[in-house]
Amino acid sequence: MKIKAFCVLSIGFSLAVFSEAARDKHSNNHHHHIHHERHAANRVEVADAEIIGHLRQHHHVAPAGIPNLPYVDEKTQPSSPPPPHSPDHPVYPPIIAPSQTRIITQPVKAPSVHGPGKAVGPIQDKKGASQKKEPEAPAQSAEASAQSGKKDKMVIAYWTDWTSGAMPPEAIPFEKVTHVNYAFAVVKPDFQPVFETDYLLNRVVREAHKKNVKVLMSVGGWTGSQYFSPLAASKHGRKTFIDGAIKMVKDYNLDGIDIDWEYPGRIGSACNVIDEKNDTKNFLTLLKELREALNELPEGHKLEISLATRIVPFDGPDGIMKDVTEFAKVVNHINVMAYDINGSWSTVTGANAPLSGSNPLTYMGGAQAWIDAGFPAEQINMGVPFYGRSLVAENDMTRTQSMASPFVKKVPIGDNNDGLWTDPCEKTASYSGVWKFKNLREQGVVDEQGNARAPWVRTFDQESHTPWLFNPETRQFISYDDRESLQLKVDYVKRKHLGGVMLWALNQDTTDFELLEVLQNVRKNES
Repeated sequence: MKIKAFCVLSIGFSLAVFSEAARDKHSNNHHHHIHHERHAANRVEVADAEIIGHLRQHHHVAPAGIPNLPYVDEKTQPSSPPPPHSPDHPVYPPIIAPSQTRIITQPVKAPSVHGPGKAVGPIQDKKGASQKKEPEAPAQSAEASAQSGKKDKMVIAYWTDWTSGAMPPEAIPFEKVTHVNYAFAVVKPDFQPVFETDYLLNRVVREAHKKNVKVLMSVGGWTGSQYFSPLAASKHGRKTFIDGAIKMVKDYNLDGIDIDWEYPGRIGSACNVIDEKNDTKNFLTLLKELREALNELPEGHKLEISLATRIVPFDGPDGIMKDVTEFAKVVNHINVMAYDINGSWSTVTGANAPLSGSNPLTYMGGAQAWIDAGFPAEQINMGVPFYGRSLVAENDMTRTQSMASPFVKKVPIGDNNDGLWTDPCEKTASYSGVWKFKNLREQGVVDEQGNARAPWVRTFDQESHTPWLFNPETRQFISYDDRESLQLKVDYVKRKHLGGVMLWALNQDTTDFELLEVLQNVRKNES
C-alpha cells in the first residue's frame, strides 16, 4: 500500500477556539480550497453554450467585447426596475464603466496591503482509466429516495458554529432553506467524530424542525480531514466512525450526516495522510456501511448522507474517475464546491467562482463532469460562495479591461473580519484576502444597487459571467458573486434539472439576506 504521510503530529486544535476573524480566514481559505485540476472535465456540452446565450439574452447581460457597459433592450427592459427582493422579479444591478463610476463625498479607501501570503501551485492529475465498480450497494439506496422527490429543489446552507455571536441559531432564515449543514465535527486520531458546541446544535435542530428544515452534521473540512484515509482503510476505523456518527444522529435528532473529506486520494492540508491508490475505493465502502447502519434506525431510510466534493469527480488509482454511479446509490446528494477556483495559488488573477469559461473548472464544467461520470443530475447541488477573494494586481486593470493580470505574491488583508491565521501544518501565517459579501456593503465598497463606490470600479466579466472590483489607487482586485451572477447560476441549475444549490456560508450574507433571496428562485417552477 502506497501511503503518504505529510505530518506525524496531530494538529491538536479544535475549531471552537478560533476568533471569528481567524476562523473565517481558515474556513474560506482552507475549508473549501480547490487546487487546479488541469486535466479535469473534458468538455462542456454544446447545449450548455446555448444555455449561456439564452441566459445572457434573458437577463440583459452585456454583449461580449463590451464588458463594462450596461446592456439595455428597449423592447424588454422595464420602465422602472422591480423593488429589491421582489419574489417574482429578480433584480440585476446596472454595470458601471470606469467613466460612469459614481463619486461620493468621502470615498472609501481600500485596506492597506500587508501581511505574508503564499502561492499554492496546481496539482497535476494522472491520466487513466475509470475506477472499477464495487459490489452492489445496500437495497435501500439513496437513489430510490432521490427519485421520489427529484422535483423538490434544495437550498443547502452551511452554518458555522464559531460565528454564532453574529448569527445565533434563532436568527437563521429557516424559511429560505431546505437543509442546514452544521459546521463542523472533526475526526480525531481515534477516528471518533467530535464537536464541542452541543448547546448550539440543540438550538439549531429545535428551530429547524419547527420549519420542517433538515439538519445534517458536517464532518471534516480542511483541517478536519487528517484521519479520513486510515479511518476508511480499516474495518475497525470505519466501525468507530460510524458508531460515533449514529450516536450523534440519535442524541441530537439529526436528519443525516454530511461528509466533507478534503480529499480522497489527493492531498489537502499538509498534515493529511493519503492513499492515492485506495482512498476512493475505501470511501465507497465507508459510505455503504454508513448507509446500512442508518437504515437500521427507526425511519432510517429517511436519514440522509451528503458529500461536499471538489469541482470534478473523485480521484481513482488512474486519475479522475469516469464512473461514480456506485456512490450515487448510497448518498442522497453531493454539494459541489464550485468556488476557490482562482486565488493566490494561481498565476494570474481570475474568477473565484466562474459560471463558464475556457477552463473546464467552472460551475457548468463541474456539473457536466459529474453527470458524465454517471451521477444523476437531480442529486447534484452546485455550490456558490457568499464571499469574494482579493489580490493586488501589478498593473491598472481598469485600463486593460481584462480580468487576468499578474499579481503581487502577497495576499492583502481582506475585510474587517480578516486576520492573520497560522497554518498548523505548514507553519506559515497569512491573511486570507477574503471579503464577505455583507462587508462589501457595510464597508462601502458597493452600494445597495450593487454599484461600486469610488474609487472602486465594477466590471462584469463576459467569460466567467461574474463581477469583479478594482481599486486603481491601491490596485486591489476582488472577485466575488452578487445578485446578477447568482441568478445566472440559479437559472443554469433549473435548465439542467439539477438537484439545487448549496451556499457557503449564511453568516456572510447581508442582514436582509440579499444573496439568499436570489437563491429562492431555484425553488420556483423550472423553465
